[in-house]
Amino acid sequence: MLKDLKSLFIKEDPATNEEVPKEEVKKNTPTAASASPVTQTPSAPPPIPRTGSVDQRIFDSLQKALEENNQEGFDFLEFKNSLQTLAGIIPDESTRYRSAYATAATLGVTPDKLLQSAAFYRSVLERERDNFNKALSQQVDLNVTGKQKDVERLRSLIGQKSEQIARLTQEIAAHQEEMARAQGIITDAQTKIENTKNNFHLTLDTVMSQIQTDIDNIQKYLKLIFNNHE
Repeated sequence: MLKDLKSLFIKEDPATNEEVPKEEVKKNTPTAASASPVTQTPSAPPPIPRTGSVDQRIFDSLQKALEENNQEGFDFLEFKNSLQTLAGIIPDESTRYRSAYATAATLGVTPDKLLQSAAFYRSVLERERDNFNKALSQQVDLNVTGKQKDVERLRSLIGQKSEQIARLTQEIAAHQEEMARAQGIITDAQTKIENTKNNFHLTLDTVMSQIQTDIDNIQKYLKLIFNNHE
């Protein structure tokens, strides 16, 4: 059984109870384990820093998507789970990856298979990102663009009614109140949407960055060994 997927990608700081991406908890350090030069595929550029925080509901949604698409047998998620289990036992990163792979190899898993399954789970998260962007766009249209049209309509009405101040003063005041409410809705909606967007992208970047780190490490620590044994 897999552990809680959240624990595989995010660690809670016991001092503050804040959740931080695992790559920020412990930076990769070079080791002497790899004596031979390794040709590596260039890593993807680091994600653009985003504001926001890791959102529990967003993470639960991403976790559900990964679990629903969990492939049968031992793949990247199980390998990730093995690394998590060994984290408190084997401090050296290279040794930890090799030890986790030793178990995986007995099940017929190769570095290429791990990389393929990691890429598969990245594609699952990319689909979630696309779906989120579509929903976000709909919310902007509904709660911002539509309300902006209401504001413009009401402003025009106010202009027309102003010409009849003596007779329509009370009606103008009512429209002004309605416009203020609409503007308040826009402000609240923009704030909520922006926070949700920032939280989603930071959460997504956290998971994607960790997977990329694992892909790089699999290529660095495991693929050369497997190729040398062929």
